[in-house]
Amino acid sequence: MVELKYLNPTELLEKIYDTLCSEYEDEAHYDNEKDKQDIEVTKKRLTKKVFNEFVVDDEYFLTMDSKTFKERYHLYEKDLLKMITGCSENGVPYEKFIVIIDDLLASANHRLNAFEQLNEEITRIKAEKEQEEQDPELGEAIVDEETDEEEENIQ
Repeated sequence: MVELKYLNPTELLEKIYDTLCSEYEDEAHYDNEKDKQDIEVTKKRLTKKVFNEFVVDDEYFLTMDSKTFKERYHLYEKDLLKMITGCSENGVPYEKFIVIIDDLLASANHRLNAFEQLNEEITRIKAEKEQEEQDPELGEAIVDEETDEEEENIQ
């Protein structure tokens, strides 16, 4: 099995994905409009089931707190659904499918990390400013230390 960084695939995920792929294969054998409509509905439902079966950090997308989902993955929902559809429609093997999904989840995770770094930096800057306002001499000492370090690095 492939080593993934973010996605924790389940046995059910593989079964649902395989079923979805077979729906795309079977679709070519139906001429009846009613059957084609039924298959279309089935494909949409299975696509959503695949999506809901994704597990990241021991949490299923289906049961993940809506605030957490919105913060981490909402921007990627359309892309994930597009990946599921593209992979299943073209018969991408399951092992490759989960790697592709893991790569997209990595992007979502990197985005989240960048915002966490931004928030940490904003908090640090605000704390320094508050400290300077409370004790102006301490603020000058910090600036002097930074200037001394910069001068040492230049030399």
